[in-house]
Amino acid sequence: MLLKTTSRLLLAGIPLAFLCQACLGPVQTARALHEEQERFVRLEARTDDPRPEGAARFAHPVLLSSAEWARILAGIRIQPRKDSVIFTRALEPPTEAFAPDEIVYLGRTLSETFAGARPDEWVVFGLSRVLPSGLNEITTGGWFAEGTRLHLLLANYRYSVTRTAVRERLWKEPLRALAAPFYDVVQDERQTVVKGTGFLSALSSGSGPEIVLEYKSLLGAPPAATRPPSPPVEKVPPAPEAGRLPAAAAEDRLRTLKRLREQGLITDEEYREKKKEVLGSF
Repeated sequence: MLLKTTSRLLLAGIPLAFLCQACLGPVQTARALHEEQERFVRLEARTDDPRPEGAARFAHPVLLSSAEWARILAGIRIQPRKDSVIFTRALEPPTEAFAPDEIVYLGRTLSETFAGARPDEWVVFGLSRVLPSGLNEITTGGWFAEGTRLHLLLANYRYSVTRTAVRERLWKEPLRALAAPFYDVVQDERQTVVKGTGFLSALSSGSGPEIVLEYKSLLGAPPAATRPPSPPVEKVPPAPEAGRLPAAAAEDRLRTLKRLREQGLITDEEYREKKKEVLGSF
């Protein structure tokens, strides 16, 4: 009798469990692959995808080496700016978006993570660095691939954090922007922005700028650092006549003869004969 009663209670509890789960909303799952205290890269399936409804599934997995990822990351450049109250911008010189140590870390972990990514998973990341002033700067975002393009959603970039709760929120929701960006993305023929970077745009989308990279075209071009520089144009002196020494060569020989005589390695007579020969060939 007790066994039958227990079985009925268990069966009755199953629908209730499903009902509670529906009330709590869809469950977000994450596969932690590279989790450290100050940085992470992981796979995450999100139901609150900030992209438009009906967007195609991602072209995952993507097989790129660490060196190829390093080239892609090194090519992403931003231009910091300061927006004033009168909506003018004070632009600063462009700079690489990621520091050298960040490129090394992301190059390795993105290569490994994208190789195991599924078509319904984001590759999300977070980077934390403490400045000499003690201020903590957080960078978070997510990657996905579509066709020959890589998309980088740079949700938060060098966002200054003073409260632990804010840092924990960014760590849990790396695709959610907390403030308007203070920079512009430097665009070229292989790197464009499909979402605005202005104040109103950031508030409405809540996800920051989306950078689209033609990564196959980028990797097919020779690296900027290894492109051979144009050879300098040198003035070539006219060739000396047959049997004649150039002026510089004759001058060097005369100096050598003088030094040999001063060191006692040749006699005065030998010096005069050799000097006569050099002057005759000049």
